[in-house]
Amino acid sequence: MEWSGQLFNFLRTPPLVGEPLSRYTSLGVGGPADYLVFPGNMDELRAVLLLAREHHVPLFVLGHGTNLLVRDEGFRGVVISLTSLCSCCEFFDGRVKAGAAVSLPWLAREIACRGLTGMEFAAGIPGTLGGALYMNAGAFGCRIGDLVEEVVSINRDGCCRTRSRTDLAFSYRWSIFQEDDDIILEAILALQPGNREEIEEIQGRMLHERTVRHPRQSSAGSVFRNPREKGAGYLIEQAGLKGMKVGGAQISPMHGNFIVNTGNAAAADILSLISVARERVKQIFGIDLELEIRVIGGNRENRGEDK
Repeated sequence: MEWSGQLFNFLRTPPLVGEPLSRYTSLGVGGPADYLVFPGNMDELRAVLLLAREHHVPLFVLGHGTNLLVRDEGFRGVVISLTSLCSCCEFFDGRVKAGAAVSLPWLAREIACRGLTGMEFAAGIPGTLGGALYMNAGAFGCRIGDLVEEVVSINRDGCCRTRSRTDLAFSYRWSIFQEDDDIILEAILALQPGNREEIEEIQGRMLHERTVRHPRQSSAGSVFRNPREKGAGYLIEQAGLKGMKVGGAQISPMHGNFIVNTGNAAAADILSLISVARERVKQIFGIDLELEIRVIGGNRENRGEDK
């Protein structure tokens, strides 16, 4: 039997074949995945992982698609959604244990409602907990890695392991998950008690600041990581690129580190703007801009996990 036929045998929810990934990304661009699967339990997830390993099939774990650019050619392999498996949340002893597919803004609100502090910065960060851990997402000088007590993940052999914060080597927009093949399943975050009204007031101020600074059009958030010298948005603005358009994509006139879909962008349009921004900033400032968003598909970079 062809390997893909086995997906239909052991998954209770049938895989989606040739599903356009543009429907699952905040940018609204990207070609189809060969197969989009929704494992309903650990046995199904392990079966997908082992099948992919046996037949050398590329895998990608899809979150909310908020820091993801899928090429127009689509993804040749299996895309995994953990929404049916890792969407639970439990509070205990000043901690929260949450699944990788839990919405990060929702989690931040639930934490605030319980008078617990530490996650105020995440109120306006779209995506899932798994993607946030993968990227060590942060804002306002705070990073989610600082709250981690432990993370449970599964490797491509179907074996689970639990690691502490120190094991995961969190740094600016980086974690060990960007280096190994593990898929994040759940995490325990350690929080501190606080005053609910004060926490919600701080959270509201942070959310408002993000709203007024960031464009409202479809985007994938910050395109580039901030270099040590200057913010990426500042460098792009000083290079005279704010407002530049290619096809239906535009470097936001509001924030230089955002590329927005004005309504009919293709992934190729966005990639063109990324290339121009990198070349111009390198030419003028001698600084290499490093991508913060994930770019997948077209039989190229196929590892990883998105927000």
